[in-house]
Amino acid sequence: MRENYWTRLKSNGYSRRRFLAGTGVAAAGTAAILAGCGDDDSSGSAATAAATSAATSAATSAATAAATEAPGGATDGSFYSQQSSMSGTTLDLHRELYRSIAYTVGNAYNNLIKFTDVESFAIAGEIATGLPEQVDELTYNFTIRDDVKWHNKAPANGAALTMDDVKWNIERQTAGELASGEAAPNFYRSGQIYSAIDTVDYVDATHFTVKMKEPAVTWLSDMAAEEFNGIMHPEVAVTLEDEANFGAFNPDHIVGTGAFVFDAFDPNTQAHASRNDDYHLRKDGTIPGMVDDYYITNIGNDPNALRLAFEQKQIDELSLRQKDIIEAVQEANPDVIRQDIGNPNNNLEFAYNPVVNAAFAIPSLAQAMFLAVDRAHVSNTVFQGLAKPNPGVNWPFKGWSLPQQELIQAPGYKVFQGQAGRDEDIAEARKLWEAGGGEDLPDETYAMIIVDLADQSIKEWFPAMMNSALDSEKWSVEAIPVSTLLEYNVSGQNPVGYLGGWDQWVSPDPRTRYASVYSSGPRGFLNFYGYHTDEMEGYISKMFGTFDVEEAQQIMQDAQRFQLTDAGSGHVQMVGGVAMDLHHPYLHRRGPQFIQLGTLISQECWIDQNDPSFAGKSMPA
Repeated sequence: MRENYWTRLKSNGYSRRRFLAGTGVAAAGTAAILAGCGDDDSSGSAATAAATSAATSAATSAATAAATEAPGGATDGSFYSQQSSMSGTTLDLHRELYRSIAYTVGNAYNNLIKFTDVESFAIAGEIATGLPEQVDELTYNFTIRDDVKWHNKAPANGAALTMDDVKWNIERQTAGELASGEAAPNFYRSGQIYSAIDTVDYVDATHFTVKMKEPAVTWLSDMAAEEFNGIMHPEVAVTLEDEANFGAFNPDHIVGTGAFVFDAFDPNTQAHASRNDDYHLRKDGTIPGMVDDYYITNIGNDPNALRLAFEQKQIDELSLRQKDIIEAVQEANPDVIRQDIGNPNNNLEFAYNPVVNAAFAIPSLAQAMFLAVDRAHVSNTVFQGLAKPNPGVNWPFKGWSLPQQELIQAPGYKVFQGQAGRDEDIAEARKLWEAGGGEDLPDETYAMIIVDLADQSIKEWFPAMMNSALDSEKWSVEAIPVSTLLEYNVSGQNPVGYLGGWDQWVSPDPRTRYASVYSSGPRGFLNFYGYHTDEMEGYISKMFGTFDVEEAQQIMQDAQRFQLTDAGSGHVQMVGGVAMDLHHPYLHRRGPQFIQLGTLISQECWIDQNDPSFAGKSMPA
């Protein structure tokens, strides 16, 4: 096989050390930063006993049964329980946008290829036997396994996966069409993965060749990292195309080839899945040990309820932003294990509409609002100081993100130099605000939106911060139901901005995610508000035009420097926090990592039932 993109990355020294080194910020007033490993994509809730009574009984028995030895010292048995909001719009992975659905339901599915370690760029095959042979910069030869079976539930009933199934999945996403031939605008990932494909030749029962239209430097990483890219059962996917089924969370419509088989899925309460003993990666010994049952509970956002569930061992991990609670749990439970990491999906920013919002369409006003944000205040208020300022590429992407020493010299970030720096930004913001006529626009222009699941205290402190900086009383924040956020964003007509976390950073190469927000072309699947400048399109075109990692990193940093002069290019970045993760010693699973992929539990998740900390492990409430 010729040298490919991944070989080049590794030969350029792209390692865990390069990702995580330099996590301190050497400037007065800067937030304290931790480095390590952690996950922040979970939250949870009380469960419905009726929906899972049989599964509960089975898992309770499994928790007390003797451990079954598996290769590599791992053991089978017991159950894994996590917290998650499970919010989303559909079980159709190809047409979903909310990450929590892929993070949870994705454990029933397989991709062709999958990251096993994002920090070292390790990719393995799931349905494919491994990485494709890269014949040249346009041609990839895939080999698929001949031992993959669908779940033993209707309509698949344990049948073998065939090349026709793979072909159907590829053609569906390439076309972006329903089975009726109707074009569907919500094939969100089709642009980043499938629009680059020129032809696919299905050679025989186990081989197919993909020819790209042009060299696609991030294509393999996008294929491996995207949890929405699972191979779906064609009949089930067509069933979900029916309007009555699209938004229904029926576990009968979760049919894949993956490690867990779902029999319950209620986004508001609890989901349950059982181990798939016919899973090909289990049968061939790739996975050394697996739990019998997988529980997802929706406990909500109350950190005290989450702490209680963790200390009672109803959930095996606890991920919170509240440093004081994490430290209190550690003090009360000295055997728990803590891992911290700068997680790019643990952030706060606001996205604005430069097309229809009267204020953000005026460059001087947009820049005034960009400068008005007190990023140190946001760090302390939301992340208890465990955060760093974010440029256009979130700070954990070492090498891609603007260096902190440079960033804190930039307009809008000078607060990290101390009060004099903050005063300088405020003075410039007020001049721009006055010049652009900020006070002359109606109050609704500055009414930011948050979701009802967010910390509602933001409705107080955020407007106060902006009004104080701009000497105004215009700013306000209101909440909308999380279930309406996607519709709100994709409409493109809402003039105000969305204030909250912006995730979807799923690959260690951030180019695709960056382009998804800032490009107005096919790559811009998260560019809800239609942001466009020729300058930004030029930077994006260049960064996708090179296989040289260091060159791509330099281009991306130049693009971020442009954003500092362009009011964030439709996104006012604030800060990214450190994710703090606690788990009990009995838990062994892949991750958490720099980029947390939910389906890592399908690769390795086992419970050491002989560990002393296993005593008292209990069922989710």
